[in-house]
Amino acid sequence: MTEAGWTLLLTVLACGLGTFVLRALPFWWRLRRRGASGSQSIRRWSSAMGPAALAALLVASLHPLVWPAAGPTRILPVAAAVAAVVVWQRLCGGLVGPTLWGTAVYAWMVWVDGGP
Repeated sequence: MTEAGWTLLLTVLACGLGTFVLRALPFWWRLRRRGASGSQSIRRWSSAMGPAALAALLVASLHPLVWPAAGPTRILPVAAAVAAVVVWQRLCGGLVGPTLWGTAVYAWMVWVDGGP
């Protein structure tokens, strides 16, 4: 991988980590301030975040396929990423693992194919 490729990869990882921290800190802060009563409302609210996040990733990856210029090889990374998410979810559960694994599989497949 070239220096520009490593720079891009590290930038994407830093942005992902920063996004996670910015979203996780308010949850942790609220849990510490409210105790058990706050954790129930957070659990109820966050239970919808997993499916919403996965649906957003799926829509973002399927969007380029609706354009006429999309070739048949564009569906392969999407299908592989969806399969990776489903397998990880069945085996390990959770939200972060399936999302990261599906994103990594999609990015790898697009990179192997030669880019977007």
